[in-house]
Order: sequence, then C-alpha cells, then structure tokens
Amino acid sequence: MRPFLHLLLLLLCAFAAWGQYGPLPTLASARDLRNLPLAEADRHYPVHFRAVVTLVEPERTIFLRDETGACFIRWNKNLPEVRAGQEIEIQGVTYSGLYLAGIGGAKVTVVDEGNPLVPRRITYEQLASGQYHYDWVEVRGIVRSITPSDKYSVLKLALGNGTLDVYPVTDETAPDEHLVDAMVRVSGIAAGYINDRRQLVAPHLRIRSFSDVTVLDPAPAEPFAIDPTPISELLRFAPNGRAGHRVKVHGVVTQQEPGSAVYLRDNAQGLRVRTASTETFAPGQVVEALGFPAMGTLSAELEDAVLRRTNETVAVSPTAVPIKDLAAGKFDADYVEVEADVRDIVFDRDRLRLTMQAGDTVFQAVAHSPAVHCEIPAAGAHVRLSGICQVTEATQPTRSFSTRARAFEILLDGSPPSIRILRRPSWWTTQRLTIAAGSLLGLAVLALIWAAMLRRQVRRQTTLIREQVEAVTIADERQRIAREFHDTLEQELVGVSLRLDAAATRAEESKLRELLTGAQRLVQLLQAGARSFVWNLRDRSLATQPLADAIRSAVENVTAGRQLEILTLGEARRVPEVIGHELLRVAQEATANAVKHGDAQRIAIILDFNISPRLRVAIEDDGAGFNTASAVPAGHFGLIGMRERVEKLGGEFGLRSESGKGTAVEVVVPLETT
Repeated sequence: MRPFLHLLLLLLCAFAAWGQYGPLPTLASARDLRNLPLAEADRHYPVHFRAVVTLVEPERTIFLRDETGACFIRWNKNLPEVRAGQEIEIQGVTYSGLYLAGIGGAKVTVVDEGNPLVPRRITYEQLASGQYHYDWVEVRGIVRSITPSDKYSVLKLALGNGTLDVYPVTDETAPDEHLVDAMVRVSGIAAGYINDRRQLVAPHLRIRSFSDVTVLDPAPAEPFAIDPTPISELLRFAPNGRAGHRVKVHGVVTQQEPGSAVYLRDNAQGLRVRTASTETFAPGQVVEALGFPAMGTLSAELEDAVLRRTNETVAVSPTAVPIKDLAAGKFDADYVEVEADVRDIVFDRDRLRLTMQAGDTVFQAVAHSPAVHCEIPAAGAHVRLSGICQVTEATQPTRSFSTRARAFEILLDGSPPSIRILRRPSWWTTQRLTIAAGSLLGLAVLALIWAAMLRRQVRRQTTLIREQVEAVTIADERQRIAREFHDTLEQELVGVSLRLDAAATRAEESKLRELLTGAQRLVQLLQAGARSFVWNLRDRSLATQPLADAIRSAVENVTAGRQLEILTLGEARRVPEVIGHELLRVAQEATANAVKHGDAQRIAIILDFNISPRLRVAIEDDGAGFNTASAVPAGHFGLIGMRERVEKLGGEFGLRSESGKGTAVEVVVPLETT
C-alpha cells in the first residue's frame, strides 16, 4: 500500500509541474517576436515561421520581414548563405537582443528565391521612435557630407528635424563627393545606436551598398559656381529659396579653431563656419565657404562646410565696440575688441578661462592653453581683449517674437594682440589683503591669548606672594610670641617650681609637705603646657610636607594604641600654610576630644579634594558621643575654638554626634585665600 501512495504523490507533483512549466508556445510570426516581453525572451521560446530576407550583414545578422513586421536572426556558422529577396523558413529560439528580441540557434531553409520587398517610407521622427526598428524602410533627404573611414564611408543625410548616418554593411569605395547637396532616396534597414539601458540613443540606416542611394535632384555640377550669399541674408525670409541646400559665402578669415570652425567676416558681419577640415587658414585670407545654413545659439552659421582659398589677402583688425553691444549679441561671431578688468583666472583642462568685468557686465574670455603665447594677466589687471564674440546663451521672452542674447564669451587666439595689459593690478590684491587681514587677526588672537595667560599668571603669582607674605608675617609673629612666652611666663614658672622644691624640703609637717608637692605637680603641668604651646607656635611642618602627613605627625601621640586611618580622596593639592595650620589644629582638637572625652578606639580623618576649589576635612570616631542639643559645659572651649578657626577661613563647620554612636566633625574651606 505504501509504495502505491509514493507513486501517486510523484504523479501529482509531476502533473503540477507540467501545469506550471508546461511546453512554451511557438511564436509563429515576427509580430509575436516583437511583442515578447524582455523577461520572457531569455526563456527561449520556440520560433517557426516564414519571412523574406531584407539585408544580410555577413557573419553578424540576417534581417527579415513577414507580413506582420520585421525581425532578425543572430548569425551562426551552420546557417546557409542567403541573400536579400529570398523567402526562408526559420526554426529557432528567442533571446533578448540589444533592443528587441531576436532569433538564436536558428535553422534556415530557403523556400523561394522571391523578390526584394517594397520598403516602407517613413520620417525621421518615426525612425527616432524605434517603432520600425530593423524594418526595411525608405527615407528622402539631402546629403550633407560623406566621411571616409578605414572600412566604409559614412553618408550624412539631413531629413526632417534631424540628421541621419547611412553606411553600407560591406566594404565599399565612397561615392563621388558631388553627391553632397543632392536630394536622394535611400532604402535600408532602420537601426540605431543603443545604450546599456536598451534605449535608442540615435537612429541610423544600414544599406547593402551605395546602389541603394538614388539621386532625385542632383547637386550643382560646379558647387562653387553658385552666386554668393551675404552673411546678413542667411536664414532670412526668401520666397524662392531652396531650403536645406548649400549656400556659398565669401569672406575674410578672422580666426580659426582647427578641425572645428573657421570665423569669417564680410562687409557687414561675422559668421561661424563649422568644418571638419584640418587645413590651416591665416587671418586675412579671403576664402569661399560652401555649407548648410543652420541656426546657432543666436545667429546663423554654416554646418558641414568646405572652404576654398582665393588669391586675395586683406588686413584684418578687430572692431572696438561698447560692452552693451556685445551683451546684446549685435556682434555674434565677429572679431571685436573690448576693455575690461580681470576678476579670476582658471586653467580648465586644455583651456585658459578668464573671468572679466566691464561695468556691470561679467563675461568669460577663453583661449586654448597650448596656444597661449602672450603674458597672462593677474587678477585685478585692466586689459584690452581681441577675439571672436560668441553668444553662449539666448532667451525668448514670454509672449514675444524676438530672441535676445543672455550671455557671451570672447574666444581668444592666444597671440600677443589678443591680450594687452593696459594697467597692472595693485600689489594689494584682494587675495593679499585677505591674507594680511587674516594674519593680523591671528596675531590679535594670539595677543589676547597671551594677555589672558599673563593675567592668569600674574594673578597666580600675586596669590602666591600674598600667601608667602602672610605665612612669613604669621611665622614671625608666632616666633615673637613664642620668645616672649618663653622668656616671661615659662621662666617664671621655672622659678616658682624651684621655690616650691626648696619649700617642700624644709616643711616638717606632712600636711604642708603634701600641699607643696601638689602645687609642684601643678606647676610642672603648666610648664609642659607652656612648652607644648611654644612648640606649636614654632611648628613649620606644613611648609615641607603634605597636610595628611602633618596631621598624622601631630596626632600620633594622642592616638597611640588606637586605630588611626587618614584617607585622601581625589588628587591632593598644595594647601596654603595659613589654611593648613588652622585645619591641623582642628584635626588635633577633634582627635584629642575623641580620645579624652569619647574614649574612641577608631578614628578616621578624611581629606576630600574632589570638590575643588574647596577642601572637605572630616574627623569621625567610634567613641561615646554626646547629645549635641545640650549646652557645652563651662570651661570646655574646644568646639568653640574649632568653629572660630573655620569661620575665620570663610568655611563651614558641621558637627554630628549621638550618645553611644560616636562623633563626626566636618569642615569645608576654600583653598584660595582672599
């Protein structure tokens, strides 16, 4: 039972695949092929129909047409030799092609010799649309030029709104140049130049040979024999003119762009003559030009022109014109002279480009860099330019029949007469002024920074000197008091002690002896206190060691046998001696109170530098503590003294204590004295 189920499942899967990927339909006409979407063309649909050969491109492509449209076959070595007019039967598969789907892997059978098909007569616009791509067509136009190449000659045909390249598919000698300017009929394959996005960039025509070109209206037998046309009459209204044909212009050469254009002038105005000729014409030579009139940016010019020298030579010089006339386009393509100021200089690839200004008008002056043989002016110079005026942009005002110039440039030939420096720029150019102003600004900023740093240094030194003066003054005063105290009270106490010793040895009554001995002990205590007071007045340990070390030295005797911990938080800073002395006494007093009154076993002294520019000192102990709400007992002045010391420094004094829970004294003082 199980094998049967497996077989049934396989059959169902095969049936589903057949329904989705069944055999592709056969394309039976050129129309089916042309209508095939791009995504489907590479699925290799089978193709089978009959068509007539229109053109064969040896070892490349065979072009066909049936009653529904045109198509093509990609060449392969198995194809038989066929020729135009034969009817063939094609069997093959589709592929995407460059522009539309074609036939690949084809098998071709010649069915009938037949006759060539009648071409479809179409316009340039229909060619450019791609609608008749690869069809056998006929166009009519005027031959503009014939350009020979290595393999074949290209015929340029003007028709409708454009020009069309026409070339044969086989090597062939170029026809007689007298074909130029003839009205012709051309039969060939509609083709074109295609980009990588499968778009038709420009149409062209492929013909079997130049025999497919039929002359309808021949060109003049002697082209230069026609009457010359004044430059001012080009493209003007002429009821009996021959539209689209060549004209002859007689003029003197003013300037040349080799391989691109020659500029002429007759008695009235200038003209740009576009030519592919590389022949060199010197300024002043009189020539005849045959070309096709066409509209340039603003005025008429000749295209696809050929030139012929005459034996005449005349002097040529530029016309000095106001800048407003150049801006209005009145001297388009003419040889002119103008004065202006140089605003900017740019080397743009193979060109020198000057930005010029005359009054309110800004324009460009351009010269080919390799051709520049004159001194290049600096920005700010006042110069005289000689060259060809070219209108580069024109505009048509709304609801107006006229066209006006919008921008122009001067084309320089780069020779010494083309640029003459009339006035050199001042040494103080905008660039140099900018650099100087920037330098002065930089120096001013540096001076301000230096002054701020100097002010800060003076303030720091002043504070240090004041601290040193205060420290020296206080030290001198303390030493004076210590000397006075030592020379008076301490010496008198010594005298009293000696007298008590003498009296005690002479006393016979035990009661009196005990009283004298007690008095003697009291005097000794007073002596020890006096010596300690004098020592404290002379103590200069803060001048040579950090505050933490000074505090440790000062409280070591008091905390002997107990746990003492001194912590420093943050980066320790130098503490002025006046402030350090007061904090040292506060720490001494708080530690002594913790030992004497609280019987503390652990004392922690914390120096916190993290709240710069202030310093927090906390003395915490685990002693008996006391009730801070009750008054301080009479005769106990330690807390009052600590508070007074801190307030004298402009600091804050805090006290936290509770019976049985120890005491914490906290002091916060500024480190900068005022």
